[in-house]
Amino acid sequence: MKRIGALLLVFSLLSAFVFANGDGESTQTITLRMLTRTAGADPAVPLWEDAIAEFQALHPEVIIQDDSVNQEAAYSNIIKTGFATGNLPNFFYDGGTVGMVKYAKEGVIQDISPAFDDAEWYNGFAEGTFDNWKFDSFGAPGYYAFPHAMSPEAIVYNKKLFAQAGIEKTPETWNELLVAIDQLNAAGIVPWEMGGAALWRTGHLHNYIMYKWCGVQKAIDLGTRQAKWTDSDVVETFQFIKDLKARGAFRENFEGLDYDMEKSLFLAGESAMVLNGVWFAGEVSALENSEDFGTFHFPYFEEKPEFKGHMVCYPEGYYVKAGMDEEELALTIEFLKLWTSKKIQARKVKELKMLSPRVDLGLTSEDLNEVLVGYSAVFSDSTMLGSDIASYDPLSEVGDQARNSVIGMLLGQSAEEAAASVQAVIDNN
Repeated sequence: MKRIGALLLVFSLLSAFVFANGDGESTQTITLRMLTRTAGADPAVPLWEDAIAEFQALHPEVIIQDDSVNQEAAYSNIIKTGFATGNLPNFFYDGGTVGMVKYAKEGVIQDISPAFDDAEWYNGFAEGTFDNWKFDSFGAPGYYAFPHAMSPEAIVYNKKLFAQAGIEKTPETWNELLVAIDQLNAAGIVPWEMGGAALWRTGHLHNYIMYKWCGVQKAIDLGTRQAKWTDSDVVETFQFIKDLKARGAFRENFEGLDYDMEKSLFLAGESAMVLNGVWFAGEVSALENSEDFGTFHFPYFEEKPEFKGHMVCYPEGYYVKAGMDEEELALTIEFLKLWTSKKIQARKVKELKMLSPRVDLGLTSEDLNEVLVGYSAVFSDSTMLGSDIASYDPLSEVGDQARNSVIGMLLGQSAEEAAASVQAVIDNN
């Protein structure tokens, strides 16, 4: 009994040492879990590490556990499991908007509008930035995400390879793009690098073709069930991708190529162009021959001039889980305000050559490069911006099936079969 009593005394003393400082205040460790798509060799990883280190220096009692993964399918599975089990991280990345409404209604994600009381932080954002995550019209009043980026997408090309193939101007129309592909093939140059094993790569191509052929409103109509995936114009968007493969736009067996290999091959000068987002600009600018690269808008269809200014731009945000205690919630919001602060976002633009939703950074032309300027032109030249097609759909399964259907079509299915398989997910729910 004496031994047990001694052990209890030691445990009590240790507990007092761990959980209280000399003033009797709690120093219990608080772990904040974060889940983003920034991991591995992503050039933004060091900036996240610096932000975490700065925050933990301010709050020694806090440990930020970074569970981020870069691969989309793995990330999607983690998030789905988190929603199903209720074991969500304190905050997590998502490129969707409408698909998150159900979780707002169910009280799974947090309304972050109280953070707007910090006027110095809030007023630095472009007007309307937070409206991307305003769910009032969907029956969930409030604002539900901190902005990571408004990320436009464009085609990045190798100027020397275009010149080698005799292409004197970048293509503005779909027919001009097809001619350029033929010229590149004739010169023995792979026209378009595509990592088909990463399903989001062909999925992003489908987004742009959809908006240039059908308009952004079509994606909204699909999500509200005013249109069907089996509509003839939607089926045609699948066929355009199949036609690109048949024309030799992509390298042989690109369906087995992952995203990292896609980037490596393009940056090494092994292919002439890629479709990628502004997050790619930093990797291009880091090259010794970065001046060899430029951007151009995704070509429009001459038959559909009304959609020429319809561009792809992804409103990427960080959602906060609901149900935390007051201290944990306050710390989570404080960290996200640090990440979206003027200081961190200025580094993001200058060091990573990425655009920021903040407009108070005091940047000059020296902070940008030709590729980044080309991406920013998406905003000035657009008449309507659209995000991922699936982001307008309340069923998360629709996005997964759409991307599986595109690659399934490229491996042998017809465009009609691909479209029907997506519509079947809706019909069966």
